[in-house]
Amino acid sequence: MSSMAFNEGVQATNDDASECKRCAVQLGYWEDRYISLFVRAGEKKTPEINRGYYARAKGVEMFIDKFLKKSGSERQIVNLGSGFDTLYWRLKDSNKNVTNFIEVDFPSVTARKCYLIKRNKVLLDKIHMEDGEVRLSATDLHAGNYHIVGVDLRNLHEVEVKLNESEVKFNMPTLFLAECVLVYIDAPKVEQLLSWIAKKFDSPLFVNYEQVNMGDKFGDVMLRNLRARGCPLAGVGACQSLNTQRQRCMF
Repeated sequence: MSSMAFNEGVQATNDDASECKRCAVQLGYWEDRYISLFVRAGEKKTPEINRGYYARAKGVEMFIDKFLKKSGSERQIVNLGSGFDTLYWRLKDSNKNVTNFIEVDFPSVTARKCYLIKRNKVLLDKIHMEDGEVRLSATDLHAGNYHIVGVDLRNLHEVEVKLNESEVKFNMPTLFLAECVLVYIDAPKVEQLLSWIAKKFDSPLFVNYEQVNMGDKFGDVMLRNLRARGCPLAGVGACQSLNTQRQRCMF
Protein backbone atom coordinates (compact mmCIF):
# COMPACT_ATOMS: atom_id res chain seq x y z
CA MET A 1 0.00 0.00 0.00
CA SER A 2 1.30 3.45 -0.91
CA SER A 3 1.99 6.02 1.81
CA MET A 4 -0.60 8.35 0.29
CA ALA A 5 -3.32 5.68 0.31
CA PHE A 6 -2.50 4.82 3.93
CA ASN A 7 -2.64 8.49 4.97
CA GLU A 8 -5.99 8.93 3.26
CA GLY A 9 -7.35 5.88 5.05
CA VAL A 10 -6.25 7.21 8.43
CA GLN A 11 -7.64 10.67 7.70
CA ALA A 12 -11.01 9.17 6.76
CA THR A 13 -11.34 7.88 10.33
CA ASN A 14 -11.90 11.51 11.39
CA ASP A 15 -15.12 11.61 9.38
CA ASP A 16 -16.29 8.30 10.85
CA ALA A 17 -15.58 9.39 14.42
CA SER A 18 -17.21 12.80 13.91
CA GLU A 19 -20.37 11.22 12.49
CA CYS A 20 -20.54 8.79 15.41
CA LYS A 21 -20.12 11.62 17.91
CA ARG A 22 -22.83 13.68 16.26
CA CYS A 23 -25.23 10.71 16.28
CA ALA A 24 -24.64 10.08 19.99
CA VAL A 25 -25.05 13.78 20.80
CA GLN A 26 -28.32 13.93 18.85
CA LEU A 27 -29.62 11.02 20.91
CA GLY A 28 -28.73 12.83 24.15
CA TYR A 29 -25.72 10.82 25.34
CA TRP A 30 -23.87 14.08 26.08
CA GLU A 31 -24.07 17.74 25.12
CA ASP A 32 -22.05 19.30 22.34
CA ARG A 33 -23.40 22.44 20.68
CA TYR A 34 -20.64 22.51 18.10
CA ILE A 35 -20.21 19.06 16.56
CA SER A 36 -23.12 19.69 14.15
CA LEU A 37 -21.20 22.70 12.77
CA PHE A 38 -18.43 20.39 11.57
CA VAL A 39 -20.27 17.33 10.30
CA ARG A 40 -23.65 16.66 8.73
CA ALA A 41 -26.02 14.14 10.24
CA GLY A 42 -25.40 10.65 8.94
CA GLU A 43 -27.17 7.35 9.38
CA LYS A 44 -28.09 6.26 12.90
CA LYS A 45 -25.51 4.15 14.68
CA THR A 46 -26.11 1.05 16.75
CA PRO A 47 -26.55 1.38 20.53
CA GLU A 48 -23.19 -0.35 21.02
CA ILE A 49 -21.42 2.34 18.99
CA ASN A 50 -23.27 5.15 20.77
CA ARG A 51 -22.38 3.73 24.17
CA GLY A 52 -18.78 3.21 23.12
CA TYR A 53 -18.44 6.84 22.09
CA TYR A 54 -20.13 7.95 25.30
CA ALA A 55 -17.53 6.00 27.29
CA ARG A 56 -14.77 7.53 25.17
CA ALA A 57 -16.04 11.09 25.56
CA LYS A 58 -16.65 10.84 29.30
CA GLY A 59 -13.44 8.95 30.01
CA VAL A 60 -11.29 11.59 28.32
CA GLU A 61 -13.35 14.37 29.89
CA MET A 62 -12.65 12.96 33.35
CA PHE A 63 -8.88 13.26 32.86
CA ILE A 64 -9.19 16.73 31.37
CA ASP A 65 -11.13 17.91 34.43
CA LYS A 66 -8.54 16.40 36.78
CA PHE A 67 -5.73 18.12 34.88
CA LEU A 68 -7.49 21.49 34.99
CA LYS A 69 -8.12 21.20 38.74
CA LYS A 70 -4.52 20.34 39.58
CA SER A 71 -2.48 22.32 37.05
CA GLY A 72 -2.96 25.88 38.31
CA SER A 73 -3.83 28.92 36.24
CA GLU A 74 -1.02 28.54 33.68
CA ARG A 75 -1.54 25.38 31.61
CA GLN A 76 -1.88 24.24 28.03
CA ILE A 77 -3.49 21.45 26.03
CA VAL A 78 -2.07 19.84 22.91
CA ASN A 79 -4.59 17.67 21.06
CA LEU A 80 -2.81 15.21 18.75
CA GLY A 81 -4.82 13.92 15.80
CA SER A 82 -7.59 16.28 16.88
CA GLY A 83 -9.76 15.99 13.78
CA PHE A 84 -13.02 17.90 14.18
CA ASP A 85 -12.90 17.80 17.97
CA THR A 86 -14.83 20.63 19.66
CA LEU A 87 -13.12 20.63 23.07
CA TYR A 88 -11.83 24.21 22.83
CA TRP A 89 -15.33 25.64 22.37
CA ARG A 90 -16.83 23.46 25.08
CA LEU A 91 -14.16 24.53 27.57
CA LYS A 92 -14.88 28.17 26.73
CA ASP A 93 -18.58 27.65 27.40
CA SER A 94 -17.73 26.09 30.78
CA ASN A 95 -15.36 28.95 31.71
CA LYS A 96 -12.50 26.46 31.97
CA ASN A 97 -9.62 28.54 30.75
CA VAL A 98 -6.29 27.37 29.39
CA THR A 99 -3.30 29.52 28.54
CA ASN A 100 -2.75 27.84 25.21
CA PHE A 101 -4.69 25.26 23.18
CA ILE A 102 -3.07 23.58 20.17
CA GLU A 103 -4.66 21.11 17.75
CA VAL A 104 -2.48 18.95 15.50
CA ASP A 105 -3.54 16.77 12.58
CA PHE A 106 -2.76 15.94 8.96
CA PRO A 107 -2.77 19.10 6.79
CA SER A 108 -5.69 17.79 4.72
CA VAL A 109 -7.79 17.51 7.92
CA THR A 110 -6.75 20.86 9.39
CA ALA A 111 -7.43 22.57 6.05
CA ARG A 112 -11.05 21.42 6.19
CA LYS A 113 -11.41 22.47 9.82
CA CYS A 114 -9.92 25.92 9.15
CA TYR A 115 -12.32 26.35 6.24
CA LEU A 116 -15.35 25.41 8.36
CA ILE A 117 -14.32 27.72 11.19
CA LYS A 118 -13.73 30.61 8.79
CA ARG A 119 -17.24 30.22 7.35
CA ASN A 120 -19.08 29.95 10.68
CA LYS A 121 -19.62 33.03 12.85
CA VAL A 122 -20.41 31.02 15.98
CA LEU A 123 -17.08 29.21 15.83
CA LEU A 124 -15.13 32.27 14.75
CA ASP A 125 -16.50 34.53 17.46
CA LYS A 126 -15.40 32.10 20.17
CA ILE A 127 -11.78 32.04 19.06
CA HIS A 128 -11.48 35.76 18.39
CA MET A 129 -9.81 37.68 21.21
CA GLU A 130 -10.18 41.40 21.82
CA ASP A 131 -7.45 43.32 20.00
CA GLY A 132 -6.23 40.03 18.57
CA GLU A 133 -6.04 38.89 14.99
CA VAL A 134 -6.99 35.60 13.41
CA ARG A 135 -4.17 34.39 11.17
CA LEU A 136 -5.17 31.81 8.59
CA SER A 137 -3.25 29.86 6.00
CA ALA A 138 -4.47 26.95 3.90
CA THR A 139 -3.82 24.47 6.72
CA ASP A 140 -3.08 26.48 9.89
CA LEU A 141 -4.97 28.89 12.12
CA HIS A 142 -3.66 31.07 14.95
CA ALA A 143 -6.07 33.16 17.03
CA GLY A 144 -5.19 34.30 20.55
CA ASN A 145 -4.71 31.14 22.59
CA TYR A 146 -6.19 28.78 19.97
CA HIS A 147 -4.09 27.17 17.26
CA ILE A 148 -4.63 24.55 14.56
CA VAL A 149 -1.56 23.25 12.73
CA GLY A 150 -1.25 20.71 9.94
CA VAL A 151 1.66 18.30 10.32
CA ASP A 152 2.44 14.59 10.16
CA LEU A 153 3.21 13.39 13.70
CA ARG A 154 5.85 11.07 12.26
CA ASN A 155 7.97 14.11 11.35
CA LEU A 156 9.26 15.28 14.74
CA HIS A 157 11.25 18.21 13.40
CA GLU A 158 8.18 19.62 11.69
CA VAL A 159 6.06 18.95 14.79
CA GLU A 160 8.43 21.06 16.88
CA VAL A 161 8.42 23.85 14.29
CA LYS A 162 4.62 23.93 14.24
CA LEU A 163 4.33 23.89 18.03
CA ASN A 164 6.76 26.79 18.28
CA GLU A 165 4.66 28.69 15.74
CA SER A 166 1.76 28.07 18.13
CA GLU A 167 3.63 29.68 21.03
CA VAL A 168 3.95 26.43 22.96
CA LYS A 169 5.56 26.74 26.40
CA PHE A 170 7.82 23.79 27.23
CA ASN A 171 7.99 24.76 30.93
CA MET A 172 4.22 24.87 31.42
CA PRO A 173 2.03 21.98 32.64
CA THR A 174 0.85 20.41 29.38
CA LEU A 175 -1.91 17.91 28.74
CA PHE A 176 -1.46 15.84 25.59
CA LEU A 177 -4.57 14.13 24.22
CA ALA A 178 -4.45 11.27 21.72
CA GLU A 179 -7.73 9.53 20.91
CA CYS A 180 -7.16 6.52 18.65
CA VAL A 181 -4.10 8.18 17.10
CA LEU A 182 -0.94 6.32 18.10
CA VAL A 183 -2.33 3.00 16.88
CA TYR A 184 -1.98 4.22 13.28
CA ILE A 185 1.73 5.06 13.68
CA ASP A 186 4.66 2.62 13.49
CA ALA A 187 6.00 1.69 16.93
CA PRO A 188 9.48 3.28 16.45
CA LYS A 189 7.87 6.59 15.45
CA VAL A 190 5.56 6.48 18.47
CA GLU A 191 8.51 5.81 20.74
CA GLN A 192 10.37 8.78 19.26
CA LEU A 193 7.34 11.05 19.73
CA LEU A 194 6.70 10.01 23.33
CA SER A 195 10.39 10.19 24.21
CA TRP A 196 10.62 13.68 22.71
CA ILE A 197 7.61 14.84 24.73
CA ALA A 198 9.03 13.37 27.95
CA LYS A 199 12.40 15.10 27.43
CA LYS A 200 11.21 18.40 25.99
CA PHE A 201 8.36 19.28 28.35
CA ASP A 202 8.91 19.91 32.06
CA SER A 203 5.45 18.74 33.20
CA PRO A 204 3.65 16.68 30.55
CA LEU A 205 0.59 14.50 31.10
CA PHE A 206 -0.33 12.14 28.27
CA VAL A 207 -3.88 10.79 27.93
CA ASN A 208 -4.06 8.01 25.36
CA TYR A 209 -7.42 6.49 24.42
CA GLU A 210 -7.19 3.47 22.15
CA GLN A 211 -7.65 -0.28 21.83
CA VAL A 212 -6.43 -3.05 24.12
CA ASN A 213 -6.79 -6.86 23.96
CA MET A 214 -6.52 -6.79 20.16
CA GLY A 215 -5.61 -10.46 20.06
CA ASP A 216 -9.19 -11.69 20.56
CA LYS A 217 -11.82 -12.45 17.90
CA PHE A 218 -13.33 -8.98 18.06
CA GLY A 219 -9.88 -7.51 17.47
CA ASP A 220 -9.33 -9.81 14.49
CA VAL A 221 -12.58 -8.62 12.90
CA MET A 222 -11.65 -4.98 13.50
CA LEU A 223 -8.23 -5.46 11.91
CA ARG A 224 -9.70 -7.16 8.83
CA ASN A 225 -12.29 -4.40 8.37
CA LEU A 226 -9.70 -1.64 8.68
CA ARG A 227 -7.30 -3.37 6.28
CA ALA A 228 -10.14 -3.69 3.75
CA ARG A 229 -10.65 0.07 3.99
CA GLY A 230 -6.98 0.75 3.37
CA CYS A 231 -6.26 1.60 6.98
CA PRO A 232 -4.06 -1.02 8.70
CA LEU A 233 -3.16 -0.39 12.34
CA ALA A 234 0.60 0.10 12.12
CA GLY A 235 0.95 0.40 15.91
CA VAL A 236 -1.34 -2.43 16.94
CA GLY A 237 1.54 -4.26 18.65
CA ALA A 238 1.21 -1.89 21.61
CA CYS A 239 -2.52 -2.64 21.90
CA GLN A 240 -2.29 -6.28 22.92
CA SER A 241 -2.84 -5.57 26.62
CA LEU A 242 -2.73 -2.87 29.25
CA ASN A 243 0.82 -3.92 29.98
CA THR A 244 1.99 -3.37 26.39
CA GLN A 245 0.39 0.07 26.52
CA ARG A 246 2.26 0.89 29.74
CA GLN A 247 5.57 -0.41 28.41
CA ARG A 248 5.80 2.09 25.58
CA CYS A 249 5.57 4.92 28.08
CA MET A 250 8.56 3.69 30.06
CA PHE A 251 11.75 5.63 29.33
